[in-house]
Amino acid sequence: MRNLVFVFLMVVIGAILHQFLPWWSIWCAGLVTGLVLSADGAIRALAVGILGGALLWGGYALWLNLQNDGLMASRIGELFGGLGPTTLLLLTALFGGLFGGLGTLCAYLGRMLFQRSLAADSLK
Repeated sequence: MRNLVFVFLMVVIGAILHQFLPWWSIWCAGLVTGLVLSADGAIRALAVGILGGALLWGGYALWLNLQNDGLMASRIGELFGGLGPTTLLLLTALFGGLFGGLGTLCAYLGRMLFQRSLAADSLK
């Protein structure tokens, strides 16, 4: 249940940041979510980021595709060697998940590195 809250948080933060920043804002949303996230491990942080990014980018691409009856996706698919609209939507979700997952993973690993350096300093 807690992971679903973090996925929802990432989607909301990502949707807000996409209004003001370019395509890499999904990484920033993953970074913010990863800093807030108290995941049990790197795999869980990565999974939350992948799911949040894929839902955001895939959902938005699907919504845009439905708005223009698939015309834009089919034309862009032709530019990329004849990809179908569904394949193009899945690739969009895949890249969104990849960037979101990398953002949450960077935040998680950065926090672990910072906590370890603080623990090492307190032992001296």
